[in-house]
Formats: sequence, C-alpha cells, structure tokens
Amino acid sequence: MSTRDALIQEILKQPEPLLRELQHYLAFLTQQECAKATTPSANYFERTAGALAGEPLERPPQLPLENRGKW
Repeated sequence: MSTRDALIQEILKQPEPLLRELQHYLAFLTQQECAKATTPSANYFERTAGALAGEPLERPPQLPLENRGKW
C-alpha cells in the first residue's frame, strides 16, 4: 500500500472537525515548501562561490546564422 493510499484510508475514518484542522495544516506545510523553493538556502552564496575555480570554460562553436525572409 502506498503512503497516499494509507493516508486516504486513515482520512476516511476521521471526523470532520479533525479533517478541517488537517486541511489547514497541509495548507501551512505547502506554503512553507513554496517559500523554501523561492528563497536561497542558508549560506548558498558562500557554499557556491568559486565552485568552478580552476575549471576551464569552453564555448561551443557558434552555429551559422539562420536565413530568414525579408520583412
């Protein structure tokens, strides 16, 4: 049984007031996860600064220009 199926089975047994609380809690958790995704994690720049130091950067050959019709 998947986690989703187990949760659904448990939810079906619960009274409505508890389900309302659970709904609010899930909304809170979702909001927190969205905030994490849009905010850089702690020390992000300190951990990534210089990560490519010493790595040669190579530019691939430039593709030919696309021939387009006149305006």
